[in-house]
Amino acid sequence: MAAEEANISRAAARLNVSQPAVSRQIRDLEAEWDVELFVREPQGLRLTPAGEVALTQAREVLLRAQQLGEVLRPFSTADRKINLRVGFIPTALPGLLAEGMKQFNLTQPRVCIQISEMHPGDQITALRQGKLDLALPGAASAKVKAEFFTRALRTTPLAMVVPADHPLARRRSVELREFANDRFLSLEESRFPGREKMHQRLFKIAAITPDVVLHANGLNELLGLVGSGVGVALVPADMGRLQSTGVKFLKLTRPTMQFGFTAVWRDSDQRREVDALVDILEGLERPR
Repeated sequence: MAAEEANISRAAARLNVSQPAVSRQIRDLEAEWDVELFVREPQGLRLTPAGEVALTQAREVLLRAQQLGEVLRPFSTADRKINLRVGFIPTALPGLLAEGMKQFNLTQPRVCIQISEMHPGDQITALRQGKLDLALPGAASAKVKAEFFTRALRTTPLAMVVPADHPLARRRSVELREFANDRFLSLEESRFPGREKMHQRLFKIAAITPDVVLHANGLNELLGLVGSGVGVALVPADMGRLQSTGVKFLKLTRPTMQFGFTAVWRDSDQRREVDALVDILEGLERPR
């Protein structure tokens, strides 16, 4: 700029810096290269032969830098959408994931969240295979917690779900021992790991040994089976958010148990975005 203007004052004005700053930069360059770039004259500056060579080289460097920027532009991520793949169970969508996505989209417009309803076991498998960035499987086992990053988002109490015409359906709360003679339904172990052990532990506490007659493949299927009178089931109370006819959710007072709802994720290129979404999910107001 000083070479083009041949004047310190005009160069400083174009650069929007002070005159002493321009003079100091010129002196620093001359000292570093051990040459004189300008001849200081009363009417302004005049390039020395060394200054002429330096100016030519500087212009070539700037041109190459501009050309490099154009070459690299297709690789820029400035305008590229980031895809965040999230797996969830049905109970996560109405009160947690939907609201979390709404808030997340306000602060992360470049991130596109792709959600897939999946069984908990399938979510963990997909994480291992790199097909998901974040899983919302409900409860997480000790093995999952040891393998992945996890964070507890909220808890929900255990409830009994019974057919609408069950003898105890009009009660507000029940004890597990009152269902000693009922047929129980559960969920397929491979898709909902740990469910069978939970049943046996609770049955032992209640001192009952009922039959678990059928294992459903999903939550909606389980509720449909209960509604059709096949049996009763122990479920997280937040399953009451799922639309299902012919069933009644009852508060379980003894034994009591809290289900943890956990976020599970792996280290990936989207780690920063995943962390941001998990922070939002954790901060959401708990349902009452």
